[in-house]
Amino acid sequence: MKFSRNGALVSSAAMAVFLLSAGTATAQQQEAASDSDIVVTGIRSSLQGALNAKRNAPQVLDAISAEDIGKFPDKNIGEALQRVTGVQLSRADGEGAGVTIRGADPSLNRVEINGTTALSTTVGGGRDVDFRDLPSEFVNRLEVVKSATADMTEGGVGGTVRVITRRPFDNGGKTYVAGSAQAIYSDIADHMDPRVALIASDTFADGKLGILVSGTFENRNVESHQARTTGWVRLDSDRTTPGLQAYDLNEDGAADFFPDIPRYVINRLETRRYALNGILEWRPSDDLTAYMEGNWTRSNQSVTSQFLQTGTSGGLVDVANTVIGPDNTVTHLEMINNPALAQTSQLGVSYRNILGDIRRTTYNLAVGADWTSGNLKLSPKISYSKAQAYNNEINATAAVTGMSRLIVDYDNPQQAPQIILPNDPTTIAGINQLTVLRRPRYDDQAEKMAKLDAEYTFDTGFLTSIKVGGQYRDLTVKSRFFSRTTTLNGFSDPAVQSQISAIVAGNAGLGTSPFFNTGNLGFDGGYTGWLNMTQAVADAVGVPDPFAPGGCPANADGTCQVFTDTWEVGERNIAGYAQASFAFDVGSVAVSGVAGARVVNTQVDTSGFLRTAQPGGQPALISPVAFDSKNTEFLPSINLKAELIPNTLMARLTASEVMARPLPQQLAPRFTLDVVGLSGSRGNPALQPFRARQYDAGLEYYINKTSFASVTYFRKEIGSFIQNTTEPFTDANGVTYAITVPSNGTQKVTINGIEAGAQVAFDFINIPVVKHMGVIANFTYSKDSGYEGKDFFTGDSLPFQGLSRKSYNISAYYEDDVFSIRGAYNWRSKYLITAVGRGNNPEFGEAYGQLDASLNLNLMKDVSLFLEGVNLLDATRKENANSIYRRTIIETFGRRVYGGIRFKL
Repeated sequence: MKFSRNGALVSSAAMAVFLLSAGTATAQQQEAASDSDIVVTGIRSSLQGALNAKRNAPQVLDAISAEDIGKFPDKNIGEALQRVTGVQLSRADGEGAGVTIRGADPSLNRVEINGTTALSTTVGGGRDVDFRDLPSEFVNRLEVVKSATADMTEGGVGGTVRVITRRPFDNGGKTYVAGSAQAIYSDIADHMDPRVALIASDTFADGKLGILVSGTFENRNVESHQARTTGWVRLDSDRTTPGLQAYDLNEDGAADFFPDIPRYVINRLETRRYALNGILEWRPSDDLTAYMEGNWTRSNQSVTSQFLQTGTSGGLVDVANTVIGPDNTVTHLEMINNPALAQTSQLGVSYRNILGDIRRTTYNLAVGADWTSGNLKLSPKISYSKAQAYNNEINATAAVTGMSRLIVDYDNPQQAPQIILPNDPTTIAGINQLTVLRRPRYDDQAEKMAKLDAEYTFDTGFLTSIKVGGQYRDLTVKSRFFSRTTTLNGFSDPAVQSQISAIVAGNAGLGTSPFFNTGNLGFDGGYTGWLNMTQAVADAVGVPDPFAPGGCPANADGTCQVFTDTWEVGERNIAGYAQASFAFDVGSVAVSGVAGARVVNTQVDTSGFLRTAQPGGQPALISPVAFDSKNTEFLPSINLKAELIPNTLMARLTASEVMARPLPQQLAPRFTLDVVGLSGSRGNPALQPFRARQYDAGLEYYINKTSFASVTYFRKEIGSFIQNTTEPFTDANGVTYAITVPSNGTQKVTINGIEAGAQVAFDFINIPVVKHMGVIANFTYSKDSGYEGKDFFTGDSLPFQGLSRKSYNISAYYEDDVFSIRGAYNWRSKYLITAVGRGNNPEFGEAYGQLDASLNLNLMKDVSLFLEGVNLLDATRKENANSIYRRTIIETFGRRVYGGIRFKL
């Protein structure tokens, strides 16, 4: 089945023109009919809530309401956000993980839960929020704020995501218990999993005290399959001559690209997710509201990911049988072993498993109040946020080294690697090395916050209110890393070889599902399975203890702690702001707006360790280091809106300055090396923040209480941009590594774009079926300039990282009192992942689209059955190294189907 993007856009445009015309023609009739007596529920009610949030906001804002989330087949907040104009989703094993807003990386967006900072659980220390663990059942409304006001906490260059949870007085304080129970079927894993959610709310003390609690539990067998080529490199045809003598097998004068580490990956994560949310709210009078609220999430993942991977560095190219195709890229590779190399460096294949477990925990607590006395409103709040990630990685790898020949064929419609080995990968044949390592990492983030907002409203005059406030935030980010390895080599020791064979034969399996049994790999007849180095294999070798005293004698003091990747970053932010709201008339046009400025002072303290090589083969000297820096930012903003036609046509103009701080891991004094890829990275404690100026100009046409159309031009000028540069590093053995270092570049990146959207209910068409239908569509076009990233080989300019030039969402629904059905298609064009990937090629994510749908059947009042499907077209996700003939990832995660029951008592 094909989905025509151009056809979809043309159809959407034609539909929008028709609907606007129809809506205008019927506007007076709707007013005359008076809809005050009509009670709207279900999808239309949610769309009205989203429309009102957009229309009433002082900023440029898009929203999704609770019913809207419930009716989409979106099981976490990230997957719900992909429906918003200008928002693009990144996925992890098929689940929505992070969002890009108007081209800004997920780490450049701020995420708040009821105004409290949501912290990152990214391994290694980030700022991006992993939405996989945030259930959509808790949410009353999601807001994506794309322009800033002075009272907003800084940190969102792309925008601010506001997660607004349900509260006990949302429905007038009525008592209710609601929930859902469902089964989840994944066709790639052929597995059925449970998911339950429950929410309860009640009020006490004559309706002055309210409490709401909610919880979810999910057991998911998350799985994805990948055919990967880790990089595309130019190989040296004469290693005895200094410099690179690159192969040019087709003799066209240009060097050829060869695959580096072709491999197959089956990612398996048995995931148990728990989430709790609670709010206690006290309203003794109309002038005072006090609250205490918090939420907690926990994700426990048991990892059994399985790899079959090869390498090209240990072989010699069989030039007679190797074929070069388009873009000077190998389409068929044959290599023979190079016995002149050390045994461990010769041609081979590895059966590797990533085992262990990953535990992510987040929680936040907040206490606050809103107190009004006459025209003065005071809003104090204190909060504490915590995020912890523990990655207890265990690797078990069986290797065949000294393999006689390797064939990798890419001559298929997907340009996927078809690996052909001289040995059977389902047997122990040829295995002569067994390695087990354990690499636990602990990442912790904590933020303490206190703020006070004061707003005074005026009864008459040009000014409607003045608002001032102050905020203190103290963020601490810590990362600790340990590593220890045990290796059994059977090359020259028959006893060890016998031990290796016995361990693998007695404990390895073949996995639980055939490789790439969903999606489109591009060829048939490949390997469907290979040796699975299970936890039993690791246990038989003995998982090394990285915490044992003297466990790593090659290091100083014998410790296995990797001090050069152990660090702490502290940020103390003091901010103050003042803003004024105003309203006036220009002739018959009502104009209102908010103008103000925010000043924030940040002090950054970083600490870590420095490694200094010692002569004579002595262990390197490890010494502590510390750095500090500070900066002050002035962030003005103005947001204007004008009612060109009262309650119908609105214009918006905004201008603001925003900022986002570097990643903690970029600021940390850290240093890491990849001995396989001869690469590494280090931090830079002197980094300055991202800074940007942004502008919006838009029109919003409100057809009725449910339907609207809007178009917005936006411009984002990103300065003080952080870019990655590369510098050489030579270790004590004379091996040179390419080290990636973040630095503040002089480049100024500008993004210009257009967002267009519409949601239209067909209730003005008095035809029995059609009047229950509606459509929601949006389209975003973005174009960047000024980014100085270049293709290493051609010198061609590259687009801004993470920015898709085009993206759109289209959904259609039908809903009556008994039955509803909804379909949604989301698509984004290609985007740059990194300017310099492995082998120095830029790497791109290719265009990707996904169709989801949901069906709901009301059995009785407040009880319904539902069936929901995700990725119904079984889309395959792809990445490449600047050519479709140099694919780096081809990924399938299959379809997911949810079926269950919802109720409300």
